[in-house]
Amino acid sequence: MQKKTALSAAVLAGMLSIAPAMAGQQQPETDNINDVPAGNYTIDPLHSKITWGVDHYGFSNYEGQFVDLSGSLRLGEDPADSNLKIEIPLNKVLTGSDLSEHLQGENFFNSAEHATATFTSTSIEIDGDDEATITGNLALNGQTHPVEIEAEFNRGAVYPFDEKYHIGFNGEATIKRSDFAINYLMPEDNKQGISDEVTLQIEAEFVPEKSQ
Repeated sequence: MQKKTALSAAVLAGMLSIAPAMAGQQQPETDNINDVPAGNYTIDPLHSKITWGVDHYGFSNYEGQFVDLSGSLRLGEDPADSNLKIEIPLNKVLTGSDLSEHLQGENFFNSAEHATATFTSTSIEIDGDDEATITGNLALNGQTHPVEIEAEFNRGAVYPFDEKYHIGFNGEATIKRSDFAINYLMPEDNKQGISDEVTLQIEAEFVPEKSQ
C-alpha cells in the first residue's frame, strides 16, 4: 500500500512538473508569428486603436482616433492562411474637441446612417517572421473598396495584469476618402482644403477566444 502511495505521489509530481512546460509551449513568449499557437483570437478593445491623419489646409497634420474596436483573428497553422475582421464604431471617433460630434455628421462619417466601418481580409502575404501585407475590403459610408495594410507582429506573451496570452500588432495604410463618398471640403482648383488622402496607424492586441 505504501509503495502504491509513493508511486502515485511520484507520478503526480512528475505531471505537475511537466504542466508549466506545456503551458509555456501553448503560450510562448515570442516575436516570431510562426511560433504563436494557431486558433481563434478576439481583439482587446482596451489596447487597440486606429489613429487617422489628414492634411488640414496645409496648416497641420490633424489627427483623431477610433477606439472601442471589435473583431476577430483566425490565425492559421500557416499565418498566410489567416483571416482578419475588424469593426470600427464611427460614433467612437475621438478628437479631444467638439469636432468629434461634427465628424459624425452627414458631411463626414454619417454615423447615424452608417454606424460601423468594417475591414475584412481577403489575403495575407507573409514577409519573414514578423511582417505581412494584409489585403482586404473596407466598408465605409455605404461604399466598399480594397485596402492594403502593411502590418508588423510585435510580440506574443502572457500579459501580467490579466494573466491572458496577448499577441500584438501594428500596421499602416492609406486611403482616399473620396472613394467612400466623403468629399466635404476637398481641395480643388488649387485651393487648400482637407486632404483626400487619409493615413491610418493601427495598434491592435488580441487574446484567445474564451472557449479555447
